[in-house]
Amino acid sequence: MNDKSILTVTEFCTIIKRIFQAEEMLYNVAVIGEISGYRASGAHSYFSLKDGGAVLPCSCFNYKKTYVPKEGEKVILTGTPDYYVQGGRFSFIVNKIEPQGIGALFRQIEELKKKLAEEGIFDEAHKKPIPKFPENVVVVTSKSGAVIRDICRTVRRYNDIIDIVVKDVKVQGEFAVSEITAALKAVDNLGYDCCILARGGGSIEDLMPFYDERVVRAVYDMKTPIISAIGHETDFSLCDFAADARCATPTAAAELIAYDANEYKRSVIDFITRAKNSVYKGEENVETRVRLFAEKIGAGLKKNYAADFHRLKLACERMKNAESAILSQKEYSINKAIGSLDNLNPARILKSGYFRVYADNLPITDVDGVKCGDDIMIKGADGKIFANVTGVEKENI
Repeated sequence: MNDKSILTVTEFCTIIKRIFQAEEMLYNVAVIGEISGYRASGAHSYFSLKDGGAVLPCSCFNYKKTYVPKEGEKVILTGTPDYYVQGGRFSFIVNKIEPQGIGALFRQIEELKKKLAEEGIFDEAHKKPIPKFPENVVVVTSKSGAVIRDICRTVRRYNDIIDIVVKDVKVQGEFAVSEITAALKAVDNLGYDCCILARGGGSIEDLMPFYDERVVRAVYDMKTPIISAIGHETDFSLCDFAADARCATPTAAAELIAYDANEYKRSVIDFITRAKNSVYKGEENVETRVRLFAEKIGAGLKKNYAADFHRLKLACERMKNAESAILSQKEYSINKAIGSLDNLNPARILKSGYFRVYADNLPITDVDGVKCGDDIMIKGADGKIFANVTGVEKENI
């Protein structure tokens, strides 16, 4: 054998790697098959893609940026083959994973999700609190499935108080969307404390009614607090984002609304007992404070009684003296006023020899007030004189 035809392992593996790199047709090639041995390590995942005739080892870096498949699921991988020289391993480097046949469906769902999010359908501010102690709950689901039995069984483990009503609807298939939408609108006007929209797990095709825009908007429009419990823990429907609360499973939704009635009763009794003890203790404290306060007041009154009585006696004496002085002053003023009025009394003036002359019952103050022939009346201190004027003589003053 010619030595020139002998290659080292590194040279041979490098040639293989260059062949893959040189072939442009192998870049971003799509391959279909079933997932086998899927495992994640850090940010990367490793698995095989297989069909009935071959197995393709695969590596997906930053696997969370694409679809995360389930074991045995049929998928379409987009990527480029590579050969790892140092390890001597061939691997298909995956940059995109899509479930077979529903890649377009997923894109449609993502577009609808984006549209509804921009409208505020998923906003936290719109979400209503779930009541802690509901009395009547309506479950919108298929009454023939295991979901409603799981919900009832879970609630009854805690109490038999909550009244559970089932609104029977189809949860998959042709008429599921219209039935679910109509049911949500109907029960919203019946005064239930809470509503649970539920169904068990299934494929994406089975869960499609809960990705429908009409159902999502009906959930958003509910005035009744609503819990979405669709599928299994890893399933997320658009209804989950629009509802007031999302539970991973229908059983988890039942756990959310159920409450231990006996524990609640014990809590109430304990609260009443603490309140009663607090009242008794408060009454004792109030009684003690009132007694001490009364004693303090009594001691203070006794101490201040003598001084207060003395001050009151002095005040009374000062008031009496002030009253006497005021009365004396008033009496003097009144007598003085009476004297002044007496000096101004016309009768007193007439007693001094003065007379007043009247004509027609009106007093005459000057000679112009009478003329010859007038009858006049002359009033003195002791009587009246009736006379006739025989002459009038005026003097210039």
